[in-house]
Amino acid sequence: MKHFVTLALLVSAALSSFAQAPVWKKEQLMPTAELADKIKTNAKDKPILFNVGPMDQIKGAVFVGRGTSATSIEKMKSSLSLENKNKAVVVYCGCCSYASCPNIKPAYDALIGLGFKNAKVLELPVGIKEDWVAKGYPMEEE
Repeated sequence: MKHFVTLALLVSAALSSFAQAPVWKKEQLMPTAELADKIKTNAKDKPILFNVGPMDQIKGAVFVGRGTSATSIEKMKSSLSLENKNKAVVVYCGCCSYASCPNIKPAYDALIGLGFKNAKVLELPVGIKEDWVAKGYPMEEE
């Protein structure tokens, strides 16, 4: 009986953490190909891009650090203080899937809290290596 209770608690914990994973709507996501094209062509509507994780730096991204850190969120807020609230702003980490990354939701929520109407999450279904680097999309030079 003791093992059953332990197993039940483990399953319950796993399910509750799964239920807490953000479910991003299509309009909240920035497709990788779209962002890569905007970076390559230096498009006028190129979004402000924040790296909110420990991962590789996409070309033009501002590195602020992990989105779970209050210091990182403050860096992001500070750099956006003079920006138009209609400007597109994209956050990414890429340590894992955008659906389960712990760093993205706090950063995205901060953008919404600041009043940015065009806040996006970079669509990385697997991670930055598979969904960005392997496709040859622009990275910062080492």
